[in-house]
Amino acid sequence: MKIRLFDGHCDTAFELWYRKASLRQNTCHVDLCKANAFEVYAQVFAFCSYAGAKEFAQWSTKELFELPLQLLRREVAQNAERMAYAKSRQEILSCNEAQKIAVLLSVEGPEVIDCDPERLPVLREQGFCMTSLTWNADNCLAGMHGSDLGLSDRGKAFVRTAQKENMLIDVSHLSERSFWDLIRITEKPILASHSNCRALCDVTRNLTDDQLRAIAETGGTVGLNLYVPFLGDRADYPMMRRHLEHMLDLCGEKHVALGGDLDGCDTLPDGFDDLSSYTDFYSYLSDAGYPEELLDKIFYTNLLNLF
Repeated sequence: MKIRLFDGHCDTAFELWYRKASLRQNTCHVDLCKANAFEVYAQVFAFCSYAGAKEFAQWSTKELFELPLQLLRREVAQNAERMAYAKSRQEILSCNEAQKIAVLLSVEGPEVIDCDPERLPVLREQGFCMTSLTWNADNCLAGMHGSDLGLSDRGKAFVRTAQKENMLIDVSHLSERSFWDLIRITEKPILASHSNCRALCDVTRNLTDDQLRAIAETGGTVGLNLYVPFLGDRADYPMMRRHLEHMLDLCGEKHVALGGDLDGCDTLPDGFDDLSSYTDFYSYLSDAGYPEELLDKIFYTNLLNLF
């Protein structure tokens, strides 16, 4: 059985560059061979600032952004029969109807453009359709998860400009104070592309019940993250299902999606090996009684509709 898949966050472009690997086939979580498991497939590729990450200090922020992006662009060009860029719902559908993988671009940490709102239109022209406000460090826009900082005036201007450019705001790495500042000013749906439920796993990268409800009220989505420390002690399919069901209870079935954080995880749940394992998880949920219509919403349609 082949399913439709739309995953809201992976770090594969960086891993391909770092490992000097090919997207066609590799030892990463994501490649084109693994993608053969799906009837249609859309993937958001994140490009991270790695602000404050000492292990990557030998490269500049600009290099950590541009070099993986250049690699992905080469890979898409070399595999044009299999994949194409998309930045809107219609372009995603057009790719998938042509049996091509829809490739979407996201910024994870706007340090890559010096946190400058005036540079967002250029990002949009380059095909980027999503941006966060922070990664794992505070910046001049907002506080990261676990921080007490809120949105600055510059951060509010950044949000307004991004939304004017039809770029989605991703809150997965955002502090609670910044999150609620954003809720007060957002004029469009927001999303947490790769975050889980704090009620089930008490880490600052996960969302409180109030945050989950608030995202749904904007019309946005929350994407299930597969990173073991964000799932809990028993990181397996039943625990993944518990997070999904908590999201469904609080957000409703139109606001729950997938954001695996693939190739950003050094550990994955038991039984989940790589991108193709989504088919096994789909079958597990189907056997547990999830109807096909709900599964298609979680695995594909909800993120599609967000665009």
